[in-house]
Amino acid sequence: MKVSLRRTYKDRPTRLNLENHFPTFTVTEILREAYAGRPFIGFDKIDISFQELETIVCNARQDWSAALANIKGIYLISDLNTGKRYVGSAYGEQGIWARWCDYVTSGHGGNVQLQGLITEPTLQYSREWFRFGLLEIRPFSTPDKVIFERESFWKNMLLTRGQYGLNKN
Repeated sequence: MKVSLRRTYKDRPTRLNLENHFPTFTVTEILREAYAGRPFIGFDKIDISFQELETIVCNARQDWSAALANIKGIYLISDLNTGKRYVGSAYGEQGIWARWCDYVTSGHGGNVQLQGLITEPTLQYSREWFRFGLLEIRPFSTPDKVIFERESFWKNMLLTRGQYGLNKN
């Protein structure tokens, strides 16, 4: 008796019929409203994708906007495709929140090196490859000069100028 372990093409499922699997599904939660992003997680835990930031900004999450609009700081954008990073600072009105809203709108926030990566109006590159995090936060009363100095410190520390990073200055 000869047994063949070789399967034919017809033996493999080419697509699933979800109707056959509905009985095994479990509903664990029904949201009262459409998903608007996760609640604010704390300044020291922010490590979010562009898509998550976009969801938070487009839904104007009050917890995130209240927290980020009232601080100045230094942030990091990591490009998971190239492995390069960009260090930026926020010091104007509405602090980090306003600066990150600029990124959600344009994908590059007006930064020259990032503009070279964002070539399509759909922001697909940003959505697929960018992650955002906070390196340092400061009270809104902190002088802008201090913010600039700290931004420069982080650029030096993380080697984000030149071939290793996305900072031009």
